[in-house]
Amino acid sequence: MLKDSPQHYGSVTRAFHWLIALLVIAQLTSVFSSFLWEHNAYSLLILPWHTTIGVSVLTVMAIRTLWALSQLSRRPAHEGRLQRLAIAGHVIMYALLILMPLSGALMTWGSGYGIHVFGTAWFEGADAPWAAGFGKLHGTFAWLLSFMIVGHIVMAMYHHFGRRDDTLRRMLGRKDPG
Repeated sequence: MLKDSPQHYGSVTRAFHWLIALLVIAQLTSVFSSFLWEHNAYSLLILPWHTTIGVSVLTVMAIRTLWALSQLSRRPAHEGRLQRLAIAGHVIMYALLILMPLSGALMTWGSGYGIHVFGTAWFEGADAPWAAGFGKLHGTFAWLLSFMIVGHIVMAMYHHFGRRDDTLRRMLGRKDPG
């Protein structure tokens, strides 16, 4: 099933979710681990791809956002305070998943460095202080996104183990065992 339904997320939604999760986890863990342990093998492997991964996240998030908007009427009704908080949390996370790579790209571009994706220059660098200035929010966005991700995981576990509902199973693509 490609499209979402009130009972299950479709394969497209799940693929976007887990692809973004893997890319963002690679980005954040490589940067954070390089602060804790300089020149570690994992960070040395991932960091040269930081801009490519970031532009990939930005591109996939743009497509994912359009897809999510097209699926709104197919998803279950959200009623109650907890559900409204979940919607707000998802909107904030989507915004951060767009703002974080966008700020990184603008910081790189506005500081005179080109934006290279998969070894190819997509944009030559420019002297654009406004872009470099916006790029200074990149680290703040990364920290905020990290906190949101932890909250997202905690709430998924709460739904699964505390409320014993099908929220996590829907994103894993599994049927309700009942």
